[in-house]
Amino acid sequence: QPMLDKTSHKLIGFRVKAAREAKGWTQDQLTEGLGLNDRQSVSDIENGKRTPRAEEMLALTDLLDRDIEFFIDPFAVAGEAQFNWRADPGVSEDSLDGFELKAGQWIGLLRWLREQRDSRASVLKRALRLSTQSSYEDAQERAESLAAELDLGVIPAETLIDKVERELDIPVLFVDTVETADGKSISGATCHLEEMGVILINRNESEARRFFDLAHELFHALTWDAMRPEHRESNSFEERTKGKRVEQLANSFAAALLMPRASLDKLIDKERVNDIAHLCEVAALLRVAPVALAWRLFNLKLIGDDTRQSLSQEKQRPSVSGPPRRFSASFVKMLHEALENGRLSARKAAKAIGIGLGGLTELFGQYDLPAPFEL
Repeated sequence: QPMLDKTSHKLIGFRVKAAREAKGWTQDQLTEGLGLNDRQSVSDIENGKRTPRAEEMLALTDLLDRDIEFFIDPFAVAGEAQFNWRADPGVSEDSLDGFELKAGQWIGLLRWLREQRDSRASVLKRALRLSTQSSYEDAQERAESLAAELDLGVIPAETLIDKVERELDIPVLFVDTVETADGKSISGATCHLEEMGVILINRNESEARRFFDLAHELFHALTWDAMRPEHRESNSFEERTKGKRVEQLANSFAAALLMPRASLDKLIDKERVNDIAHLCEVAALLRVAPVALAWRLFNLKLIGDDTRQSLSQEKQRPSVSGPPRRFSASFVKMLHEALENGRLSARKAAKAIGIGLGGLTELFGQYDLPAPFEL
């Protein structure tokens, strides 16, 4: 085992605290279990001020019912990552918890890869100056400003992922999520860590859904400290429209980010503002669902209720491109580099991602990269 550096002290501390709380123990109970003289010692371990000694580590695995790997795995985010999930009410809590553990491994691996590259996250984290007191108009205004500032162009969806990753330093990962027998699934999530935020998107959703989820999750990533979202929210459209205030602010923001006023003025022919076929074409160009465009135009008072209702009935055009590749180009490239330079073993990488070595070869193949290991 290599020497545990400063971050590792901190990470072990997070995990000790997470395991203790999961067991329902107080710091006093753990102090007694470890045979220590005072609670300050446990507090120091949990705060990363001191690392448990070898015999204490063994005692911790027994007392807290965890294997040693739980405490020292460099890729785990247990005890520190906070998630906000968008899941269908039909997805059980157990499935969600199981998937959260899996997603935590991907995010832990991503963080480790970024640290290896020494690509420090910016200390000045971007935040939208919004709070729960903000109006929906405020959220839309901030979205319009962000679209202009990031120079998203006439069709924001086309450049959004690239700008979110490069300019805002928020990685976006496309993943396969859990699905129930009748097709209910998790749409996406925001994961909040002290040093970075990560957005997860279900790559098997429709194109419009993926972009809306991305814009919605971006809102959470940029406002987490000011208004922390619930651990779980519904992704059904009915519940989305009457959800909690934070979610409604996120939806207002997402709609304005993907359909800024300037884009609508350019793309919609004034003469045909009530022509449903024309509006469906505009929705397809913007990569949004007709129902999302209908509400956006109605809220901007550009169409009346009749047109809104007719447009809302229209189905979204299927995307020709199919689902995006797994994870992201930057993630897979960093992983490839780490394997090539011998900083990470193929077996360890495959385990963290939850796929065998064959699956790892296949993943590299999707990005036209040769597998840097022998099968």
